[in-house]
Amino acid sequence: MADQTPAPHWAEDPYWTDALEGYHRLRDEGQTRLTLDLTAIEEAAHGGDGLAFRLKDAMLSVQEHEADEGFRGAPRVLLALLVRLQELSQGRP
Repeated sequence: MADQTPAPHWAEDPYWTDALEGYHRLRDEGQTRLTLDLTAIEEAAHGGDGLAFRLKDAMLSVQEHEADEGFRGAPRVLLALLVRLQELSQGRP
């Protein structure tokens, strides 16, 4: 029997909340662009499925917990993902 435990809410995962805080910090500092090293991102993504599974779990969490509000959380998850990808591009774990 498959585990029916819902995915934890993405806002409870420091992986995402730290990335979202990083996004806000960059915006507060006046940054308007992110530069991503796609090779570094591909290496991180294909070297293990951690990033892909975290993204899937975050989106499931958004759908489960915020669907009634029109996927209000999706932009936050996307921004957190972009900041996380930038960190991976720069070789930060």
